[in-house]
Amino acid sequence: MRAPFLAAAVAAFALPAAAGAQLGLPLPPLTDPIQTVTDTTDTITGALPDPTGGVVDTVTGTVGGVVDTVDDATGGVTGGITDTVGQTLDDVLGGTLGELPTGTIDDLLGAAGLAGLNGANGAAGTPGVTIRPDGTVVVDRRAPVTRFKVLNHNRTVGRSGKLKLEVSSDEPSVVALVGSVRPGRAWKLHGKAAKRHSRKAIKIPKIVLAYRKAGALRLTIQFSRAAQRNIRGSYNTSVKLTLVAVDVARNQVTRKLNRVVKH
Repeated sequence: MRAPFLAAAVAAFALPAAAGAQLGLPLPPLTDPIQTVTDTTDTITGALPDPTGGVVDTVTGTVGGVVDTVDDATGGVTGGITDTVGQTLDDVLGGTLGELPTGTIDDLLGAAGLAGLNGANGAAGTPGVTIRPDGTVVVDRRAPVTRFKVLNHNRTVGRSGKLKLEVSSDEPSVVALVGSVRPGRAWKLHGKAAKRHSRKAIKIPKIVLAYRKAGALRLTIQFSRAAQRNIRGSYNTSVKLTLVAVDVARNQVTRKLNRVVKH
């Protein structure tokens, strides 16, 4: 049985002020002028970073939240993720690095407000083996179990331009993910519309989520008009996520998950 822990939440955008206060999380600074987050609605407004892409527009839930990405020169990992940690995450998610180093895991837990069972960064203990201040040794070698599901249908996404996903973890943890959405075959399109239809993958940029306790967070992905048009003209759409999850005992797992957004 796992020891009880305190926890909290993580990557590109912020929680509403009330939620931040409830979770004891700092409201991260706005570092990207393209993306404006309002504390009351947690909604991003303004131009999308890619004319054919999408961004995570909203993250909701009571078990955790998101942590902003901050520059090394503007404040380290408190309330955010440094460029160095972000690059290491990119390497693992992109497959060029096998796993996260222990120091990076500690930085992620610290940025998320999650107190690792090993205490401060660099404390004694290896992944899965925790040495508490009183000398007690706790063994926990099971990585977090993460799942995701699609909450709306493809025809709804085509009309609204928003895809809703639910990402869950079975314990306090940090989950970083990237993904893509690929429109399916053209449906009820003719002439120029059929020729214009594209099945090019739409990228979902990296976001880092943190969970104070076991449960689920809901993500809303807002697509550009071009991407929305291609989804609307498709019978269905496929979603692919690559994620890396770490828990407070420094266990980690990398997974690739696929789902179909049905018509």
